[in-house]
Amino acid sequence: MIYMLTTPDHLCLEDFLTGRGASFAPHIVPLPYSTLLNARALPRGTYVFGDLERLSGRDLERAAGVWQQLAARGPGVRLLNPPLKVKQRFELLRALRQHGVNDFDVYRLDEGRSPRRFPVFVRSEQRHNGVVSDLIHDAPALEQFLEGWRARGHGLAGLILTEFSGEPDARGLYRRYAAFNIGGRIIPTDIFFSRRWEVRGMDDLMVVDEHTVAEELRYLRGNPHEAQLRAVFDLACIEYGRVDYGIVGGRVQVYEINTNPYLASGPLGGEMRAAVYEQFARDFLAALHTLKGPDGGTSLAVRPADEGQRRAALRGWAKRAVYGALWWGGPERGYGQRVRWARRLIQRGKRVMGDP
Repeated sequence: MIYMLTTPDHLCLEDFLTGRGASFAPHIVPLPYSTLLNARALPRGTYVFGDLERLSGRDLERAAGVWQQLAARGPGVRLLNPPLKVKQRFELLRALRQHGVNDFDVYRLDEGRSPRRFPVFVRSEQRHNGVVSDLIHDAPALEQFLEGWRARGHGLAGLILTEFSGEPDARGLYRRYAAFNIGGRIIPTDIFFSRRWEVRGMDDLMVVDEHTVAEELRYLRGNPHEAQLRAVFDLACIEYGRVDYGIVGGRVQVYEINTNPYLASGPLGGEMRAAVYEQFARDFLAALHTLKGPDGGTSLAVRPADEGQRRAALRGWAKRAVYGALWWGGPERGYGQRVRWARRLIQRGKRVMGDP
């Protein structure tokens, strides 16, 4: 059994597992981190720690605590994506630049560094929903964008500035390549073609014709960048995820790695890409089968990670509830009545926390 750890709003395999991947659905269980971090027993199997870029620092440390407990259980447990070793987007892109893989650099907007080259664009450090600026072609235009951004009430924290790296072909088409790493197997996913510099898998932006489909099929069957991509995943300490990249000047240029990428139930861009989608789905499912541990099996006792932190969080909740009771009780209720209400909340909180 494979347990796919996710945040609650990002069940990104759901569409695939209810469509083309339905035959594998009984062998994979979406497991929210909120369940994992409070579990007292976990079954044997394969655990994929996805969505790590969406976890807070505290939850990331708690997930790492569960990882360590599971890792100590020996045979019957396989773990992918160690939470504290996986490089997040900014850290990964900076490391790829330093190791000579990428020719472009990234900057945090609040770190005060100026880009080495233009054009650049602005995007979120954690989110996967696209960029927040168009291409910015020089320093005055960047300053103008930042002034407008602040004027709209936004801060700079959590945003990164990325030097643009992409090139169109003779037809004016940009390409975004994608490939999965599934336990060490590199599975080419697709190539998206667009006339826009920001290439995304949206039907109204994709260019699909017999030439693009033929190129995609050659890519999936030939896996031409397998060695380079395996080295990138090794550098990122990611054993399950999808890398998005381009080819610029004949060199692989990595844009990001998503540890919980969305998979559609059918081919994006229309039925003309059906053969591409089917080729990927077969390869993807075959790779998933190599991860699958035994179904069922003995449960492993685990101690909820950082019990002290959990109790501190509950105490914080109780304190906020008390102050809320006193404040929202309003002047129409007597002070004594509000205090009695607060005391009842305190006693209830103690029972929940197991305090005497």
